Amino acid sequence: MTSLRARLILAFSLITLIPLAIAMVILTARIQAMVRSQASERLQSALGGMRDQVAADGRQIAAKLEILGRDPLLKRLYLLRPAGSRDLSEYLAERQFLLGLDFLGVVDSSGNLVATAPLPGARGGTPGVVSTSVSWNTPVIGTIEGVPSLAMVSRSPILYQSQAAGSVQGGLLFDAAFLQRLGKASGVDLVLRDGAGRIAASTLPEAAMGTLPRTSGDQRAEVAGRTYRIRSVPLAVGALPYATITGLASTAAADHTVASLQLAAALLGLLGLGIAIPLAILWSSQISRPVERLAAFSDKLARGDWDEPLTLHSMRELQTLVLALDRMRSDLRSYRDKLVTSERQAAWNQMARKVAHEIKNPLTPIAISVADLKRSYDQKRPDFPEILDQAVRTVGEEVEALKRLLQEFSDFARIPPPRLEPCRVSNLMDDLAALYGREIAAGRLVVTRPEREITFTADPGQMRQALINLVKNGLEALNGDGRVTVSAGVDEAVLEIAVSDSGPGLSEEQRSNLFVPGFTTKAQGSGLGLTIVERIVNDHQGAIAVDARPGRGTTFRIRLPLTPGGPR
Repeated sequence: MTSLRARLILAFSLITLIPLAIAMVILTARIQAMVRSQASERLQSALGGMRDQVAADGRQIAAKLEILGRDPLLKRLYLLRPAGSRDLSEYLAERQFLLGLDFLGVVDSSGNLVATAPLPGARGGTPGVVSTSVSWNTPVIGTIEGVPSLAMVSRSPILYQSQAAGSVQGGLLFDAAFLQRLGKASGVDLVLRDGAGRIAASTLPEAAMGTLPRTSGDQRAEVAGRTYRIRSVPLAVGALPYATITGLASTAAADHTVASLQLAAALLGLLGLGIAIPLAILWSSQISRPVERLAAFSDKLARGDWDEPLTLHSMRELQTLVLALDRMRSDLRSYRDKLVTSERQAAWNQMARKVAHEIKNPLTPIAISVADLKRSYDQKRPDFPEILDQAVRTVGEEVEALKRLLQEFSDFARIPPPRLEPCRVSNLMDDLAALYGREIAAGRLVVTRPEREITFTADPGQMRQALINLVKNGLEALNGDGRVTVSAGVDEAVLEIAVSDSGPGLSEEQRSNLFVPGFTTKAQGSGLGLTIVERIVNDHQGAIAVDARPGRGTTFRIRLPLTPGGPR
């Protein structure tokens, strides 16, 4: 993601998607919060109403049974019942229907069931005594024998001569039908659990019972693939709670709405991307292409190609930059011409001073020798022949030094461009070994050949000259039993040739002026040897570096690309 075009496309895409995503998150959160609040309110209202309804039903059952317990006909049928008579059971069935009870029976003073009305519907079995420890007319929740359900049961005594001769017992079953009646008005599903936590009745399908969580707080849960808000409260009839009723308010409609909104948002996002990406590609091209041309033009300026002007028609801001770059190109070109002229003049001035200085040094002994020779001749000295021989030797030596000096300046001025061809490092090392065989035999020079052949592109003659100059300088810098070492190796597609000596090293000032024309640390020298080496290396698109400290010797490292234009 480094190109300007890719970043612009990404920016347009994010601008399209982020506001939509934020709006979707906020809208979804608000819908879910509203649904959660409404469902919680429905549950609280429904469960509170159910508890009130159960309590009211308990009171009504107690009142009905109290009236029934005082019924003279019931007393007569109970106290004077003939053997095998069904009058009491039929009377109880009639009263059960009229009082709206699910079960009704008569129990004697010993707790034995005397007669009962049949349970409604498909439930058979005989309801038994629910609890013998409760007081009369106290509604409780208990388990009906033979019926897997909870029941709300109440009792009322049958008095005979102010004594309890028995009791009438009746109530309502807490089954699915009862829960459906309770939850019909509120629109919630209900689940009833007994004191042990077992499910006694439910309005949910049987398959959903296994996934129903047990909770006492208000929370969200998934039951049989559908989402609900669930809340549980204790169900008490009388003083203590004997069961728990759980309400489930479905949030499936809200989930469906949220899913529809998310789908719509996704489709809108895809549509937005479908529009934004082509526009981003178009607009980014209009921006990036001029910028790419400006970058290419800047690269040309950095390489020194200042001749071709820049013509680019774009937006106003970029057009201002184009004009500024073109002005800079013109100024750089003008400065370059002036700098070339100035450097040329400075080079000629420096060369003239150097030549004058170097020629002046041998001319002084020549002039002295000639003057001494003239004076000896005028004085007709008897040792004139010896003086003549000495003068001739001095003049000859100085003339030879002048010839060498002029040859070095001529070589520096006439270094031709390199003629590149495949060159082997082993051949260069063999040439050094042949040229400096005496120094190698004396241990003053060590030429280390690479383990494998290294081939690079260069001018063999110029590279040989550069290495000879470096080896010559190293040998001249040795003290006593010092040594010069030449080695070569490859480092990431770059050839490195190192020439090291164990001489006295260089000071910081000497090292900073090594490649300045005319600078030398030797008593006799033109100061052009390292300048020639640097020029040869630069012409080969390479680099030369020196590592030297006082007392630790000097190492020159030449780094050349194995192929033209490669890394160096």
